[in-house]
Amino acid sequence: MPVDNPNVGVAFALVCGAGAATALGASVVFFPSLVKLASRRVLAAALGVSAGVMTYVSFVEIFNKSLGSFIDAGHTEERAYLYATLCFFGGVVAMLVRVTCHFAYD
Repeated sequence: MPVDNPNVGVAFALVCGAGAATALGASVVFFPSLVKLASRRVLAAALGVSAGVMTYVSFVEIFNKSLGSFIDAGHTEERAYLYATLCFFGGVVAMLVRVTCHFAYD
């Protein structure tokens, strides 16, 4: 099954790099001197960065699916982008209102 996309090499290199980074990170636990170097502050920062990246990727994917759905529904690309953006930030505002009400009544 041939692939005609010119970005296949880049994608494969990124996958190999991600696998190597995972293996390197997992191998740290086998060296006690490296475990002692990892302070709580470093681990918390690394966890925060990884959570932020995963959240960003998820939001971008959801936004693109929303944009595609509005385009498939017959809207122009400009209108679809506007509607997807309004829906996204409308959801953010709805969640903020929900959380604020939750804490206000507890």
